[in-house]
Amino acid sequence: MPQLAKKIEIEPIVRNAMQDDVEGINQLFRDEYGNGYPYCIGKLNTEHVNLVAEVDGEVVGFAKAAPYGHYDHAWELCSLMVRPDHRGQGIAREFGLARIARLHAMGVKTLVSEPVTCYENCASQYHLKHFGFEFMGLQPFLHPWIKPEVLGDQPLTLALMVTSLNGGTGFGSRSLHMTDMDRAAASLVLESHTLQPPWTDFFGVRMPKPVFMRGKEVHGIQGAEFVDVPLNWRPARNMADVLRRDGFRFSVVLPGFGRTESGEPYDLLRMYRPPLTCAQPDAFNLIHVIPELEPLKRFQAGEHTSRS
Repeated sequence: MPQLAKKIEIEPIVRNAMQDDVEGINQLFRDEYGNGYPYCIGKLNTEHVNLVAEVDGEVVGFAKAAPYGHYDHAWELCSLMVRPDHRGQGIAREFGLARIARLHAMGVKTLVSEPVTCYENCASQYHLKHFGFEFMGLQPFLHPWIKPEVLGDQPLTLALMVTSLNGGTGFGSRSLHMTDMDRAAASLVLESHTLQPPWTDFFGVRMPKPVFMRGKEVHGIQGAEFVDVPLNWRPARNMADVLRRDGFRFSVVLPGFGRTESGEPYDLLRMYRPPLTCAQPDAFNLIHVIPELEPLKRFQAGEHTSRS
């Protein structure tokens, strides 16, 4: 009998992305999230870390790292995507190692990532745990029109995870002035010593203003509003209390993400207010998290239900 030819598997090559790769990158996102996916790439930002995985001339994976929002001293690992027929080959792990090594060499101290919650296997959350990321909370109803065949009109919820490089920033011994409800929520994800004295205050340093973030709108669907409140000043508790009366609730805590005018780090409480389309009590049923984040999810669902 003639012998069957052995299938030759080509090893993926992880390299810097080029502008010519953009269509292949965007196709990865369209294949995963549909042709209406609203966050496709136009031109690669060369100041970011952009990587692709290539097999036999085809782009089969993409990942990037970029400054995180308006806190540009913190960097985010984001946009990780691997084509389904090339998963299980270590590409995601290679992306993680390559990006972290690059950011470490750049001197970055704080890394953040926002894994999705629309898949029951919670693969992206487990993946980040392997790299030492720790949960800081959940950001409900953040991105409209992601996986509409699963979520319908409900915007995608993202977890938020943080790890440190080059000594990191972390919480230190700074006071965390929080309402009782926010402290109860934070205690479900933060290590207990973070919420206990001894503490130090920013005496003589002006408290920065909170930063408000309007809800994203895509295809007529509105996402939640968010606000980052500086935590290490005594008025922070009253400020959060006012926001709570206006419908905002606990989302995440960001350790050392803020910077004073003199460059000192300070901590932030991120709060969210859901869009009206997510007022239904069962909205959190479509949010999937690993077991250690379940207590916070139940807490947030309880607050959501009591408000609805």
